[in-house]
Amino acid sequence: MDPAKLIPAAEAIPSPWGWFEALLLITFVLHIVFMNLALGSAVIAFASRLTGRQKGLARELGHRAPTFLALTVNLGVAPLLFVQVLYGQFLYTSSVLMAGWWLSAIAAVILGYYALYVHDGKFESGPGLSRLALALSLLFLLYTGFLLANNMTLMLRIRAWNAYFGNPRGSLLNLSDPTMWARYTHMMLAAPAVAGLYAAFLGQKKRRPDWVEHGLAWFSRVTMLQILVGGWLFVCLPQPVKLAFMGGDPLATGLLGASVLLGLGALMASLQKKVGLTAVLALAAIVCMAATRDQVRLVTLAPYFSPASLPVTAGISPLVMFMAALAFGLAAIAYMLKVYAKSAGRG
Repeated sequence: MDPAKLIPAAEAIPSPWGWFEALLLITFVLHIVFMNLALGSAVIAFASRLTGRQKGLARELGHRAPTFLALTVNLGVAPLLFVQVLYGQFLYTSSVLMAGWWLSAIAAVILGYYALYVHDGKFESGPGLSRLALALSLLFLLYTGFLLANNMTLMLRIRAWNAYFGNPRGSLLNLSDPTMWARYTHMMLAAPAVAGLYAAFLGQKKRRPDWVEHGLAWFSRVTMLQILVGGWLFVCLPQPVKLAFMGGDPLATGLLGASVLLGLGALMASLQKKVGLTAVLALAAIVCMAATRDQVRLVTLAPYFSPASLPVTAGISPLVMFMAALAFGLAAIAYMLKVYAKSAGRG
């Protein structure tokens, strides 16, 4: 069957697609930063609990992980909605194809969230239960990331949708796609690197040079590994997508080059113990990588669809109302984080 015949009709959007693409990028970066902090804090804390080293740092990171996860979930709603606005006919289809697995992500996030609270609450009074809860939380969070990677790659593999006719039960996974595994590994590995950088900031704030050293070690070592995984991911991309990033598309090529250079710059800065510079370069690299991810989606779907072709309905008021709500929401979150940071500092 012609894969194009499996694609549902696109819906009209209330504003030009570029607005939604920009909002998707902004909100996704915010989401992914807190996701890295939540998962990475749990990883570093778990490693500390296993080795018995840096128990104080494990306590600090474990205490903050539930807050980071709550912000991850809340900030993840907006980019998911924007993907649905621009690529709804693809995302809804892939979600239906793996519906049984996809719905289980809700339970996994809830269980992982409460397990983080158990780890924090029983850190001193029940160390065995605390470690077990943290291990379970990591499993649930890694499982959720696995489902997200499946869905976000399955929506791009139109030819794989034919498998529905042999399995209409909503239990499909994108396991045969090498890009899924590389993408999943790349996303999950970023977490302890970002959390390690956060640990270095905590060390500076609390005048714990051992935390700074430990956090930067996590960042630099994982970033070195990320270079290899990034190469693996690039090799796994379909040939037309690789060609676009090798000069075929100037924007895609430039974003990939900037991502690599900024990542290498952050690595060099971390090896020189420059925490602030490392953070600036790492954040810039995350922004460029998020934009590169968008380019992969655009180029992959180009034979079938372009969001620029979406019909636009008259009326700008929904976008204006959303922008106002978004600005208010981000200001409220910034204020809550400021209050939280002050209370955590007093504690």
